[in-house]
Amino acid sequence: MRLMLVDGFNLLSRYYFATERRRALDPEVTLKGLLRKVDGWTNEFTYIAFFWDGPIETTHRFALFPDYKATRTGLPEPLFHDYVKLRAALTERGIFQSELAGYEADDLMGAVATAFPGESYMYSSDRDLHQLLSPNVFQIVPKKGEELLMNRELFEATYGVRPLQFVDVKALQGDASDNIPGVKGIGPKTATILVQSYDTVEQLYELLRTEQLLEAHQKYVKKLDGHEEVALLSKRLSQIDIDAPIETDWEAYRFGSRLF
Repeated sequence: MRLMLVDGFNLLSRYYFATERRRALDPEVTLKGLLRKVDGWTNEFTYIAFFWDGPIETTHRFALFPDYKATRTGLPEPLFHDYVKLRAALTERGIFQSELAGYEADDLMGAVATAFPGESYMYSSDRDLHQLLSPNVFQIVPKKGEELLMNRELFEATYGVRPLQFVDVKALQGDASDNIPGVKGIGPKTATILVQSYDTVEQLYELLRTEQLLEAHQKYVKKLDGHEEVALLSKRLSQIDIDAPIETDWEAYRFGSRLF
């Protein structure tokens, strides 16, 4: 069995901004392109599901850090109209959709992808989903008109760490797009070196406290010292909640099943 899991707002936003200049000639250009993509998936996948973000202020991430994603702006009015139309069109096609207060689409996708008994393909350009990669979980990453199939092996060859360690790297380097602070002065290269050497942020700081960091890494002590709390917060903000409540009747995800 193969399941396509779609990050709804990620897909919609990409199509909206890619077709923005053509909207004056055809106001439906975004929706038409999206539905062509969706209809193509129905020929490849028996199981298809769209996931949408719940209100950000209801999530545990917002409760932990009210500035989480604070730099993001609201939806442009035309994009919101396309969102409403897309959800209606997906319902007409009998495609499963899920949105739940307290959770982002990533959480719902992660919970479903890791529980599904077959192969799960996550469609999104969001790198946070990389942490879920496994022998049965893949990510299709759209980029500049092409699509990259990211699997665990390609991820490890590209980033030099295991998928689950991606949150540790992000905890140290931060993420401006999500307004996750990270440790000031630690960039992607240094974060990767430290995670490769110490496995997790928790282990890194345990060895820092006991003065057991390798000699080659003593130069990072001043940057790391005193920032354990923000590093651990950043890790929690980055972790996908695979325990989110989901529909586990897999036939509900079968294309067309929502029509009956």
